[in-house]
Parts: sequence; C-alpha cells; structure tokens
Amino acid sequence: MATLQVVVTGGAGQIAYSLIPLIARGVVFGPGTRVNLRLLDIPPSAKALEGVAMEVQDSLYSTVLDGLLATTDEARAFDGAQVAILLGGFPRRPGMERGDLIDKNAGIMKRMGEALERHANRNCKVVVVANPAPTNCIVLASHAPSIPRKNISCLSRLDHDRMAGMLLHEANRCLSGTPHGPPTGGGGGSARRRPLLGPADIRGVCVWGNHSNSQVPDASAVEFRVDGRWTPVSSVIRDTAWLNLSGSGHERLDADGEVVLGLTEAVRGRGAAVLGARKLSSAMSAANAIASHLADWLVAPVQAGSGSDGGKVAVVSMGVMSDGNPFGVPEGLFCSFPVRCTGNGEWAFDEGFLLKEEAGHQLSLSVEELQEEKAMVAEALGDDACGPSPGSSSLPPALPACAKSATTNGRASNGTPPISSL
Repeated sequence: MATLQVVVTGGAGQIAYSLIPLIARGVVFGPGTRVNLRLLDIPPSAKALEGVAMEVQDSLYSTVLDGLLATTDEARAFDGAQVAILLGGFPRRPGMERGDLIDKNAGIMKRMGEALERHANRNCKVVVVANPAPTNCIVLASHAPSIPRKNISCLSRLDHDRMAGMLLHEANRCLSGTPHGPPTGGGGGSARRRPLLGPADIRGVCVWGNHSNSQVPDASAVEFRVDGRWTPVSSVIRDTAWLNLSGSGHERLDADGEVVLGLTEAVRGRGAAVLGARKLSSAMSAANAIASHLADWLVAPVQAGSGSDGGKVAVVSMGVMSDGNPFGVPEGLFCSFPVRCTGNGEWAFDEGFLLKEEAGHQLSLSVEELQEEKAMVAEALGDDACGPSPGSSSLPPALPACAKSATTNGRASNGTPPISSL
C-alpha cells in the first residue's frame, strides 16, 4: 500500500495540535491510507515542535501513521508532498493595520509557494488556513506555477460548519415545543419528545466570498429533514429577520435577557467571540473543519441524503479559484463558493445553486475586498506575479458594484473591514 506524504506547516501551533490526532487515527484520509506526516515550523518554535513529536510518539498512533518528521527545514518537509496543509502564518496583533498583516503573510506564502514548486509532488493538493486565506492562495499559486490552480484551496468549511451549527440550534429551539409521533404507552399519554436535528438533517448551507467580516452566510437554499421530509428553512425558522442577510430589524432577547445576534452577524463574529471567551483562537473546530474539507475532497464526500437530491454528494462551501465560476465573480481570485466534491481530488461548482439578489449584493462587497487585497499583495511583493489588479474595474452584472461608503456589513468608511480571526 502506498504511503501518502502529508506536510503540515505551523506544526507546533494550536490547530495542528488538534488536527494531528484526526490525521493519525485515519479520520482525514481514511483508515486504509498510510500517512507519512511531516510537521514544519519556524526555528523559534523548534523546541515546541519537538514536544509535539514526543506526544505523537507517546500516543501510539498505529492506525495509519507510517512515519513522523518534525523539522524546521522546508526542503525536507515539502519533499514529495502530496498533501500540504498550510496553517502557519503571521497572526494579527493589536493595532496592526490590515495592509501590514497582508504584507507579512504575502512574504510567508511566497516562500511556501517556492517550496511547493521546488520540492512537492506536481499533483499536490493544498489547503490554506492561514489568514487572509483566499489572498494567500493567490500568492501561493503564483509562486508554484507547476501546481494546478484547481489543486489549491482555502478553508471556508469552518464558516460553513459554524453556520450549520447555528441553524440547527435555532431549528431545534423552534421545534422544541412541537410534539412528535403518536402518544407513548397504551393509554392517552403525551406525545414523544421530538429528537433533535443533527448534521445529517440539514443541507443547502453556503458561505460565499472572503474569509472575513464581508463573508456571506446564505441560508436561502437551506432545508431541514423534519420527520423524514426535507422542509425549507423558512417553514421551520419563522424569524425571517434572524435569517436575513442584511440582519436589519432583528431584535430578540434570549432567556437571560441577552441580545440574540442575527445569523449573518453571528457567523461573521464567531471567531472573535471564541477568541474573546477562550483568549485563544478557534483550534478544535478549525481542525475538524480541515478534516472535513480534506475528507470530502480527497476521500469520500458527504451524501446529500434521501429524496429528490438522493444519490448526489452534498454541497459544501470551499475556497477555490474563481476561474470558470457561473456566479459572475471575476477570474483571478480565490473565493468561497458552493461546490460538490467527488472524493478523488476533484471538485465542481454547484451550478444549480441560485445566487439571490441580496446575496449577490453582499457578495459584490466581498469581491471588492478580495480585489483590494490582491492589489495589496502585488504591491507588497513588488512584481506582477499576482497578475493585474481588477480593483478599479466594474463588477459583472451578476454582482452589482457598490460604493465604498459604510454599509450594513460593517465595512469602515474606507471600505476595508477587518480580517477575521479563525
């Protein structure tokens, strides 16, 4: 059996610490695939990386792990790599300007792209997690021209999963008072408590755009499986203001008197909320999202369920190249789209997914931001490797151009929302 060569950058970091067990237990690439795992980090983290390697050894991961290398040497880490999981990047610090963060990470991604180009397998599959992830993909792809652009992706599955979790929580709240099935026992007892909906009972979730405060959590196609039948989201969650992309007009308090955020605001702010509560950014949920992203893409995608969509793989949110997309997003960018994965390293845009007017309007703002970031990295790297910036051009008709004044999605008056943390 061939062994899969997998490199994880930022190997001494939080996300890697949660991801390594998932890889080593066969959750990511399947129990039948042996993995040679290389953990890469920068020299100042060498001691911490050594500690992680000790823990991997102590955990007796015999399921799929067929070797472990912990190193600060990029050439050794990327040598023959077939899968690259790029977690390492420069974190945003208090007071840091958006442009400074982009500059720092552009240099890191340029170096990672060059390492891929020199050392990795030509068919290497890449997922970028370090922020700003879609723009990092542009830099990476431009410095690894031998790696097909379709093989390079970025993580939007965490946003997708956050949205799905919030929708399930709200749906279960709405359904909690609804009886389910016939009375229990032989007499006239009360109806059985309705079982909670779970991840297999939701479909149609989609997050468009950048991984930032301009992302577009679109619930317009969401359905829940209630009592065995797929039911539109609006028939289960009647609070349309909570579902609304603009989030306008939403006023609701929970049982403790706290304001309940609308879905869009809650998804966009989840990373900051976790950071505020933990004093650390998301790690466990990020690792789980990476595992799902890779498993769907490379191994076996989730099925959409029974009914009219039975037999098809589920639509998932994935950050991929915009070239050839049917939604009107300009080419030359990386952006989160609804895609279907085939499980053999291929993916395709879900052309049946309708982009509604409000989602299209919000997506146009996110695309503007992606174009601005692309222009910033081109300037930061001092070359044309990232291609000409389309930032000054008008957007296609499917994405109406919008002024750069303050808007409902929290953009500042200069049109530059903060890059969100994981």
